[in-house]
Amino acid sequence: MFKAGTFAALALVVPLGCPSDALAENGVSASEILIGQSASLTGTSAESGQQTRDGALAHFEMVNRKGGVNGRKIRLITLDDGGQTKLGEENTRKLIADNKVFLLFGYTGRNTSEAALPIITQANVPFFGAATGGETVHGVFNKNVFNVRASYKVETQALVNYLVVTGQKKIGMIYHKDDLTKSNLKMTEDAAALHGLKLVGSASVDRNSPDVKEAFDVMSKLNPEAVICNAAVKPLGEFVRQMRKSGAGSQFLSVSFVGSAIVKELKSEASGVIMAQVVPLPTKKRIPIVGEYQAALAAVGAKPEYSFSGLEGFISAKVLVEGLKRSGKNLTRAAFIKAMEGIHDLDLGEYFVSYSPTNHNGSRYVDITVINKDGVFFN
Repeated sequence: MFKAGTFAALALVVPLGCPSDALAENGVSASEILIGQSASLTGTSAESGQQTRDGALAHFEMVNRKGGVNGRKIRLITLDDGGQTKLGEENTRKLIADNKVFLLFGYTGRNTSEAALPIITQANVPFFGAATGGETVHGVFNKNVFNVRASYKVETQALVNYLVVTGQKKIGMIYHKDDLTKSNLKMTEDAAALHGLKLVGSASVDRNSPDVKEAFDVMSKLNPEAVICNAAVKPLGEFVRQMRKSGAGSQFLSVSFVGSAIVKELKSEASGVIMAQVVPLPTKKRIPIVGEYQAALAAVGAKPEYSFSGLEGFISAKVLVEGLKRSGKNLTRAAFIKAMEGIHDLDLGEYFVSYSPTNHNGSRYVDITVINKDGVFFN
């Protein structure tokens, strides 16, 4: 999304500090706050991962140009995990032990976020604004975990509500094989049960492969009226493509995970796909937070390629900065957690977040969008 080199100074790993301004063990110096991210910059979810990172970097850059937060500039180190659980785990350990970051920010997968949880708990490091709605991240309280976006549970309930209202009750579901507890399948079953329904069937796909034969074989035989999908861009795109090629008349619905990258993957075949979104349409400039996002991209020299993932990254960065500001000049992790828990009904520009000592899930915003024949999202 960004011109080459636009954020080189922010995104590259460089030697930490210097003798006169050395970073402390908690990633804070007199002039800098160091934060770390493990994201899918390559692999089947690369576009969404890059967009999430770049949206966040745009906001951090705008803040840094104005002097930073309480006199300190924010520097983001992003390590590529390619969507791979093991690599995400290794990145987490490296960011904490070697780079000594203040906190972890904007992870772009349920699997890599799950892998990070025991590590951040042991190290007592905040884990902020993951771009996933996974129940393992949102559904179990952890004092170090702060979510900005709504959960997949809330998204899935909205999708099932939509289907029931439109008279579609024969519902199937696909999910990732690496969701070993089948948490996303269960939340879909629970959402259907709220309406007295049972799923007609389910199947799994590999998040890092376009081979969806197993899921296609199951769903093509069941021929559901609708399939709710919680899958990465490549497997989701291939599943929709093969189902439609077989003549299936199913409606396809997805959680927000794939973002606008699904349009580039499916091209004209994306028409009619329904998606839950956890941020507003990134093209609706009249919404204040969207207008701010678009203005930031322009200010930092980015191409005007607005995306849901980019806006989500931007919003998460904005909430993080608010928490850092409220933490005061003497920045510690404990002070940051206390400051975040004091944020109530914060209006970011027609997008609200609230936290408390017992609730670290900031937003419940969910919108239902449809992709038209021109590849444009509308609601």
